[in-house]
Amino acid sequence: MTSSEKGSNPHGHFSELLKVEGKLALREPYGLFGIAFPVVLLVLIWFVGTLNPGNVEGTSYTVLDLYIPTIMVIGFITIAFGLPNGLVRDREIGWLRRISTTPVHPSRLLATQMVLNLIFAFIMILIVVFGGEVIFGAALNVNIPLFVVSIVFSIGVIFSLGLVVAAIAPSQTAASALGGVFFMGMLFLSGLWVQPVMVGGALATVMYYSPAGAAVQALLYSVFNSAVPYTALATMVVYTALFAFVAIRYFRWE
Repeated sequence: MTSSEKGSNPHGHFSELLKVEGKLALREPYGLFGIAFPVVLLVLIWFVGTLNPGNVEGTSYTVLDLYIPTIMVIGFITIAFGLPNGLVRDREIGWLRRISTTPVHPSRLLATQMVLNLIFAFIMILIVVFGGEVIFGAALNVNIPLFVVSIVFSIGVIFSLGLVVAAIAPSQTAASALGGVFFMGMLFLSGLWVQPVMVGGALATVMYYSPAGAAVQALLYSVFNSAVPYTALATMVVYTALFAFVAIRYFRWE
């Protein structure tokens, strides 16, 4: 293979781009925070559970057991809202425009961002699930196929919302501000501070059928080997399609 053929190798371009974006990700460690934050939550919720030992009233599960899915979704949210900062940064400094003049299409840059964030998400899942079970004694009974499906749908809906922020934010400052608003809203809707069953009524319905709430529902059932509600999966599919449409429609490379 000649040097020119090597230079036109799309796989080579992608791997080099992945290395560059990986280094940038470590300098601005949004993804690493997406791993660290759920670990902190895991420890805090375990500690709260030790203050009130025993199962949650009306269930056969502890507080930590029931919060494992919420912690995972919060990890996805944290990682996803680091995604706009990287993309908007690259657009703001002209990196997207410059790379469009090379054999590497700008869409590959988006692909590398997604790959990096999926790696962070995978590491986070392993830490939360196995750490929760092995270290803190969470009594999970994971249905692997349903769990995988729930993970795919959950990542799809949360990450696509992150791409919406990347599409509509005109600057890094705006991306941080807008991402912060969505981040706090998604934390509430995921049930971090108050569970839907505790509030009831219309607010509980809003929480159940929000992107974060539907993701938590799906994961909650799958980690306890129960059939995932079709309503949760359908909700995530609808949101993902809507967010993907908006992100594609309004995303700008320069």
